[in-house]
Amino acid sequence: MTPSKHFLPIEDIRGDLIILKNGNVALVLSTSAVNFALLFETEQISIIESFAGLLNSLSFPIQISIMSRRLDVSSYLTTLEQAKARQSNPLLRAYTDHFRGFVESIIKENNVLDKQFYVTISASGTELGIGRINLQEKLRRAATILSPRRDHLIKQLSRLGIKAQQLNTVELVKLFYSIYNPNTETVNPPATSATPHPKLARLAPPPPITPSPPTTARPVGGPTNSPLSPPFVVEELPDE
Repeated sequence: MTPSKHFLPIEDIRGDLIILKNGNVALVLSTSAVNFALLFETEQISIIESFAGLLNSLSFPIQISIMSRRLDVSSYLTTLEQAKARQSNPLLRAYTDHFRGFVESIIKENNVLDKQFYVTISASGTELGIGRINLQEKLRRAATILSPRRDHLIKQLSRLGIKAQQLNTVELVKLFYSIYNPNTETVNPPATSATPHPKLARLAPPPPITPSPPTTARPVGGPTNSPLSPPFVVEELPDE
């Protein structure tokens, strides 16, 4: 039987860069998001104009990807139940119970999704040089080409209010593991070794994902001020 690694377009991951089998080398930026639907009209127009300026400023291709994953928030509900049991104040206990019921109703009516946003920048084999070159030289040329592109894109995204940072080698391995193993719920962290650049053929699964307070799916994702936040912690001061 042919190993699954032969069907992957990725040859290796080294120095925070992805080496593809077609000769290209790429890097991946993880970005935040903007909740476009909650902005004022003038702010929306400003973001559209800034995004148009970003696209017009590019002299190289980019790929924008969104990874959505359905979250299991049962552990969060258990945490709320435990918090209610520990609460001595009747009013706060009632508030916690009401909040837990609110979360349960949201889960029944909507899909609770965790959305991650990525931008991929690549350097083609032609840009890296035609001919047989060793891996170290290929990575050096790729870093020389991709670093200015990365910095330019991060600067342009900041004008949209979006923060971006490059994924390192370990983060890239975890990302691709989660992509090709979407149904994995309980997994073990990758084993650390003296080899700084793990092969995809020997990937170990990433640590389990701990769900954060759920948010309902929106057309344009992003962190928002949501009613789904943990209950307040109130301390009663002793009478003087």
